[in-house]
Amino acid sequence: MFDTVLSVKYVSEKNCFVYLSPKHKNVNTGMCMKMTNDSTEAFFSAKVISNIVEFDSIAINSTYAKLLGFQENELVNVSNVSQSPVVTCVIIKPLTQPDYEVLEMFSQNVQSNLLDQVRVIHSGQKLVIWIGNSLTVSVMVENVQPVSPGALDFLTEVVIEPPHNSSHVLNNCKVAEKPQILQEYISFFKSISSNEDIGPVNSETRIRDRYYRLIPLSFLPSSFKIKSNVFTGYICETVPDCDNEISNFFKMTLLNSIGEEKEMFIRLSNFVDVPVEFYNNNLGNLFVDNSVFSFLQCDFPARVVLQKIPRSPSVKEIEIHSTKSYLINLVEELKKYLADHCVPPIIINAKYPISINGRFHCFLTFSHNVKFCIVDQEFLRNCSYSVCDEFVTSLEDIVKKRETSNEMCFTIAPVKSICDNILSVLLKTGVFEVENIILSGRPGTGKSSVMENISRTLNSYPYFIKTERVYCKNIKGKTLESLHKFFTDLLSNLILSQPALLILDDLQVLCEVWEGEETPNTIFSNRVSEMLHTLFIDTQKVHAVGILASTDLVSKLNKHIYRSRGNHLYKNVFTMEDLNKADRILLLKHFLGKHLVDTSLDYEELALKTDGFVVQDIEDFYTKALFEAYKDRQEDRQTPMITQEHCLVALKKTCALSLQSITFHNGNRKSFEDIGGLHDVKNVLIESLMWPAKYPNIFSHAPLRLQSGILLYGPPGTGKTLIAGAAARQCGLRLISIKGPELLSKYIGASEQGVRDVFDKAQLGKPCILFFDEFDSLAPRRGHDNTGVTDRVVNQLLTQLDGVEALTGVCVLAATSRPDLLDPALLRPGRLDKQLICSMPNYDDRLEILNILSSKLDLAEDVKMEEIAQKTEGYSGADLQSVLFTAQISTMKDCDSIEAQPLKTSHEILLQSLSQTKPSLPKSERAKYERIYKKFSGRSVETFNTGSRVTLA
Repeated sequence: MFDTVLSVKYVSEKNCFVYLSPKHKNVNTGMCMKMTNDSTEAFFSAKVISNIVEFDSIAINSTYAKLLGFQENELVNVSNVSQSPVVTCVIIKPLTQPDYEVLEMFSQNVQSNLLDQVRVIHSGQKLVIWIGNSLTVSVMVENVQPVSPGALDFLTEVVIEPPHNSSHVLNNCKVAEKPQILQEYISFFKSISSNEDIGPVNSETRIRDRYYRLIPLSFLPSSFKIKSNVFTGYICETVPDCDNEISNFFKMTLLNSIGEEKEMFIRLSNFVDVPVEFYNNNLGNLFVDNSVFSFLQCDFPARVVLQKIPRSPSVKEIEIHSTKSYLINLVEELKKYLADHCVPPIIINAKYPISINGRFHCFLTFSHNVKFCIVDQEFLRNCSYSVCDEFVTSLEDIVKKRETSNEMCFTIAPVKSICDNILSVLLKTGVFEVENIILSGRPGTGKSSVMENISRTLNSYPYFIKTERVYCKNIKGKTLESLHKFFTDLLSNLILSQPALLILDDLQVLCEVWEGEETPNTIFSNRVSEMLHTLFIDTQKVHAVGILASTDLVSKLNKHIYRSRGNHLYKNVFTMEDLNKADRILLLKHFLGKHLVDTSLDYEELALKTDGFVVQDIEDFYTKALFEAYKDRQEDRQTPMITQEHCLVALKKTCALSLQSITFHNGNRKSFEDIGGLHDVKNVLIESLMWPAKYPNIFSHAPLRLQSGILLYGPPGTGKTLIAGAAARQCGLRLISIKGPELLSKYIGASEQGVRDVFDKAQLGKPCILFFDEFDSLAPRRGHDNTGVTDRVVNQLLTQLDGVEALTGVCVLAATSRPDLLDPALLRPGRLDKQLICSMPNYDDRLEILNILSSKLDLAEDVKMEEIAQKTEGYSGADLQSVLFTAQISTMKDCDSIEAQPLKTSHEILLQSLSQTKPSLPKSERAKYERIYKKFSGRSVETFNTGSRVTLA
């Protein structure tokens, strides 16, 4: 509640608004404010602007303030008005005859600019209307309907009476809307009434000649006990003259943007025993039977105008049109139907299909081509009937059904939070202050389901807000002119039904940002985006039409649609968060709970195995699990039971949407048990990779960012690449393997884009290991590259490894044999700050490697692996594998024939193979690597010789 005392300050702004400082926390632009002094009370629409008004002041145009009686520097009491409903009809009177003549001369100008100058009006309050820069007109507000004070709307009927109570009335006009591009579609602004002279205005009778939003009765909750009649409409305003039957019957004319007029005749009635809030929130809504929408061929919420029926037509005969297959007496059934419904009198439309007791359908026509007939008891006594055989079908219910349930589980925290936040933004804003929303998220996260839920909520009680959904993928490829006409027609229809919401699904399809040089795609996207931006901005200057759009990434949107800085078409951006373990368990129970499930089903295990899944992935997994259950269904069981085995099989067949475009490295599917030696490296990898994935609740509360970068270095052949693949399998993580040189390109920007793409894929495939092999070729020291390519790659890597956004769920693993060639910045804390050496194997390691590698060989009993391990000093793991491979080939050569049983590998053959296989690294090379690693582990990286320059030539 805002209530304070402020000082009046004059400003030169040419409008009837008041301006307040943004330091007032309880004041928003568009609020209705009441300003009073000792003798005057006036109502205004507020604007919050910081550069023209101080905290203790309220600013107003000097001409308007003097007309109302507010003096500069005068202290006034200012408070806000909680509600200012939309005005449907207002009567204003110029204060002088010259003012009236000016209005008559510049009526079109007044229509176009009135909403830019006045928003809130009050009965008995004076207004100033500016025509041009210097010409003004002063008027008095004579009457405001339905409530004063109220807010002007583009469909508000403005009646201008001449001064001195003259019987002449200026042409009725509606408050015109912008932009001009919609003018040709808004023919409904013209008066619906005939060109006959209009007599003196009577507010009580004219209030019925006004606009209503047509709402289906089926949208009301079941607690509203309303007896639906196809020719009865219900409104919240009091129906006048209830004793006079003709006063309750009206002609209802449908308004649309293409100029076609469709009409029918109804009886108005009031709601009984409904909440008081319902009356206050639904002034201007007309509730009718669903079949009315079918008859008028319109959708919710159509805009109609009601006009009183001047007199009841004289009807003496009714002709019944129905099928000739009925064996019952059609006339008697109709008489009984009309007799049961004629108290109070009802109105029947000609050629309107009606259902009699749900047994047969017919429509009626009247003599002399009369369009309607009022049926009461006297009419039934004097009317004659005839039957015409003609096939009649009932009206199809075209009103879109709003289902209350959906496959989406809206109780999970991320989805529920998004829905609540979007609804709070849409419903908190006023009629003239619309805030647009962008909903971003990965494919399959449920954006479409959220928007469908928002649409269904806004359509239903108690909001009844029109929503229109556009699937941008369906209109992709249209020309700019076709898109312009499509959205112009769409916006004009939404203006008719406002307040309304336009929902744009996958907006990035139409308004994508294209990097690089000007191409036809870039030019077309810019033009479409600029066209849509102009349409939306101009429409929302006056009309209550909001926009809710979805996109995969906000960065994919064209700058005309969304700017990172400056003015925003979309003020609110919400992102669909990833599902955590609890959310996945809830979703799994939601989907699997629809069927018979084994009591031993382990939801915890399934939730761990579905890490990184979005909602669509879990639904796909559910359908596959159900299919597996149907395949294994027992003959004596009609309903299949879903077991843990079915779910595990379904998981193997389910590929997450985010992973379908990513190629993962399967490797040789080895684990740590299949690799000998390197025990310290294995333990560190388990601590760094497996523990955070196995105990996420503990590590998520760590006060500092976890280490996510590991560097493996060691001589060639020591198993750096092998252990990276084994670590992924051991820890249950995916592996994305990148060979260093494959990212380098001679084109400027291509290498950096390749690095960004790799990290983006890793984020989509998390939890995963991003493995860079031969890392020294990708990220050498900066300043030693003739082309500058690797320098830019290193800069990009530094940004990705330790940027603003943390690498959640992604561990970067790099392998190199020359860590001294790497740029030192990559080895600093927060990046590849954990370095693990894969050294040459010692005796115990060599023995373990030989035993593991020979486990699948058929060895003779005389084989002594201890002797082989003793004689292979200086051999790497790859060299030991080569020794065994050579021994295997030698054994196969000794076989006499193909059919003969393979011989066992003897100790002698192993010794021969050892003599034939030399170490891949001579002693001098091993000594060089030892010196390099000794210096590297001592952090004396500044003394390294950087070697020759790296080029792409």
